[in-house]
Amino acid sequence: MNTPGTCPDTPTESPRGRLVLALVFSLVLSSPIIAQTTATPPTGVEESPIVLEEFNVTGSNIPRTAEEDILPISAFRSEDFQVIGAATVSEILETIPYSQNITINEGETGANGARGDVTTINLRNLGAGRSLVLINGRRMAAHGVTPGTPPVAFVNMSSIPAAAIEQIEVLRDGASAIYGSDAIGGVLNTSLKHDYTGTDLSVRFGFNDPSRMETNVNLASGFDFNDGKSNATVILSYYKRDALYAPDRTYSAHADNRPLAPEPWASASNLNRQSSSGPWGRYTAVDDEGTPVRVTGVTASNGRFYIEEPTNAVKSGTGPSATWDFQGEGQLIPSTERYSVYSTFDHEINDRLRLFGELSYYDAHSKTQAGTTPISQSTDGVVVPKTNYYNPVGTRFYGPGTANPTGTPRDVVIRNYRPMELGPRTYETDSNSFRVVAGIEGAFSENWNFEASALYMRGKVYQDSQNAMSQSLLTASLAKDTPDAMNPFSGPNVNPSNVINSFRITAWDEGIGTLGVLDAHVNGKLIDLPGGSLAMAAGVAFRNEEMVQRNDPYGLADDIIAQSEQIDVDASRDVYAGYAEVLVPIFGKDNRAPLFHSMELRVAGRYEDFGEESAFKPGLGLSWALTDWLMFRTSYNEGFRAASVTELFQPQRGRRNFLYDPAREGQEDASDTVSKLVITGGNPELRPEQSEAFNIGVVVDVKPIKGLSFSVDVYDIKQTDRIDNPNPQSELNLDAELWEANGGSNVRVTREERTAEDIALGIPGKLAYVSGTYQNLASRDVAGIDSVIMYRLPETAIGRFTLRTEASYTSKLETVDAEGNVSDLLRQTATPFWKGTGSLSWAKGNWSAGALMQYTSDYEDASNYDIDGQPWIIASWTTFNVNVGYAFKGGMLEGMSLRVGANNVFDEDPPLVVSTADAFDSAYHDARGRTWWVQADYRF
Repeated sequence: MNTPGTCPDTPTESPRGRLVLALVFSLVLSSPIIAQTTATPPTGVEESPIVLEEFNVTGSNIPRTAEEDILPISAFRSEDFQVIGAATVSEILETIPYSQNITINEGETGANGARGDVTTINLRNLGAGRSLVLINGRRMAAHGVTPGTPPVAFVNMSSIPAAAIEQIEVLRDGASAIYGSDAIGGVLNTSLKHDYTGTDLSVRFGFNDPSRMETNVNLASGFDFNDGKSNATVILSYYKRDALYAPDRTYSAHADNRPLAPEPWASASNLNRQSSSGPWGRYTAVDDEGTPVRVTGVTASNGRFYIEEPTNAVKSGTGPSATWDFQGEGQLIPSTERYSVYSTFDHEINDRLRLFGELSYYDAHSKTQAGTTPISQSTDGVVVPKTNYYNPVGTRFYGPGTANPTGTPRDVVIRNYRPMELGPRTYETDSNSFRVVAGIEGAFSENWNFEASALYMRGKVYQDSQNAMSQSLLTASLAKDTPDAMNPFSGPNVNPSNVINSFRITAWDEGIGTLGVLDAHVNGKLIDLPGGSLAMAAGVAFRNEEMVQRNDPYGLADDIIAQSEQIDVDASRDVYAGYAEVLVPIFGKDNRAPLFHSMELRVAGRYEDFGEESAFKPGLGLSWALTDWLMFRTSYNEGFRAASVTELFQPQRGRRNFLYDPAREGQEDASDTVSKLVITGGNPELRPEQSEAFNIGVVVDVKPIKGLSFSVDVYDIKQTDRIDNPNPQSELNLDAELWEANGGSNVRVTREERTAEDIALGIPGKLAYVSGTYQNLASRDVAGIDSVIMYRLPETAIGRFTLRTEASYTSKLETVDAEGNVSDLLRQTATPFWKGTGSLSWAKGNWSAGALMQYTSDYEDASNYDIDGQPWIIASWTTFNVNVGYAFKGGMLEGMSLRVGANNVFDEDPPLVVSTADAFDSAYHDARGRTWWVQADYRF
């Protein structure tokens, strides 16, 4: 359990001091780390006159055997997945320390949320849409659903079959000069297998408490034909996972977190996350104008009454709040079933030309659920008319011919109520995508190569929300004066199914994202210099991006209880690009000098035209090896993210927010308990987000200790023109200031005409709406240090050991809003200082073993403070994965290997987060607990 209070070990040094401390810790750190350091291809091998099989490193279009000397890249191969015990892409990405705060998660249940089988990456805490994801160096289509406001366009990495992955590379540097838009935070490139020969079958079963099963089945097969000139590879994958429910974990079983926390938090009312909307409702009687009114013998003076639990008696007064525990219906991880197929075709036409192609298909079905839909006065405004058969202050009980003939029947506004007969909200998501690539590559001459390709990818997401309520149908049922009317006044389980079904609906939404790309580039050597060959690459590209989103008629009509108005989107754009890159060898084999073992300069630039907007971004990189064991590297890159098609062209829609209108202080409509209309939507005038990224690092091959190497890189990324929604409360505050100063107004605040009373009081008219269309508003500055240690120990009598560690320390994370206000997000709002992993592998004979440690440092929960103003501390979290395997050699079992393991072997619960009902932060931690698994592989 967390020990809240004063933040432990909170640094008081300046950002520069933090960097120095982090540098020292990085060099001695032996715990946090991930897979392997930069991929190291063979060196010292003579190139053929014509190179068809190029070694291309992420971040460059120039084939090089040592390009990673300039670029800070982390990479690990498919065999490393066994060391960390990962079976899916999401489990692999969890071990990447540069990936922060995953705000898009598969357990999301909000309207138009990106729920279902989704996996994203958020490099450098800049947002999922600001990290470029590639497959074999090429883009992916955006996921069909864009959650959030403003909407986040991201790619779904769950569509990449883990069994097909050859290597994952993470470029920890901006790369817009190479790849264009979206590469502000960095690039993750997944290299998939091709030219595969043989057949491999892999079956893995995992299970954890309470009997939650996971199944993985993968089949890979490839063969050469046409006298070895052609190859076909096919990889099939199947994955199934059971759901994990909130009551299955002690910390998430109940919405009231007070019993989990020590004093003084245990007495804090805000730790009670229970709902005021339960089966025993709260109500207000109103007159024909909607004004609260007292009903003698039933309501309080403010017209309020409630249903007493569990007697179902009508009681006068406000009634208890925050008493309904909805976690019994909650779910932490959805059930998922996934199929995927990936195939490649390679054909060597001659010694100068090669055709290649890829075809992949993905299909997944997920199901999650949340508590029964609540009804709230603040968001839904449901009125039970006086004619309702069960209305305790209606025409059946008040007025002539009733027990209260002198009384006046009244309508009733439902303040809080949850019809449990409806059942929990269930969300089913079907996702599918297909991707096809075709291309040709070859050589013009001994020194010049080319490649041309075409790509098309289409992804579709269909989501339905079952057990939703139509407000218009509910209103019709409430209006009945017969016993088959909806009865919200008698507690749970009183309404028969025919009544509930009269307003029960299944809402749906659908999204389709498509991408088409044509690309052609050349690379080769220009001239030979004393330091080596002056090389370059240049190319042109065209891509078309489309996004189509559709919603059911109820959502479009804003007719769904507890859900805002939905909108359809149909948008597309064309992007044209040209790019070039030059590698200048300054010192090399033929002109080395003391302290100048080698030096290379990389210059790159890319121009992209989006129609209304365009951008040219340069990139510079320099590597300087003082000796054959010590090298420094530095880079400067300008980046950009063009506004997504939904941010540009999404139609406007209204949302209700609880805001205070200071310009009309004292008026009832000014209160922050009265919801205000905020209009959001796309803005065709949006400018691209801009960035500048600096990186400086050192790479050391420790000669006295054979096999030991490490690197440390310091980075700083400054981003401007971030796209966001204006803060509606700030807009109202500004409007009040302008009115007070000279009777002016804020153009983003629209009001009704002033009444005679308004004029007499000297106040502006009643608020109509606040304009919240997306704008280029804020800037962000993030800085830190990455460290990598790798030690391949010499062979010993007890086997061969390899230690890999990789960690990231964030030293600065600041956001500046449109008014110039600076917010320090470091160690707040899910922003820890440290994140890292460390792995240890061992092999001897037929046996092998692996262990992984993952570490996330603590951070503050900025929404919870004690009486002394001290924040709740979300504790650091350390988990361990272990596994051991045996490979059969010879005999009938030749080609078979078995491996057993446990992830989170010590069954560490995620750190307690008292500000959420689930009581943990899914952005950094998970609820799976200890997972045992066994895997069998057989190579035919």
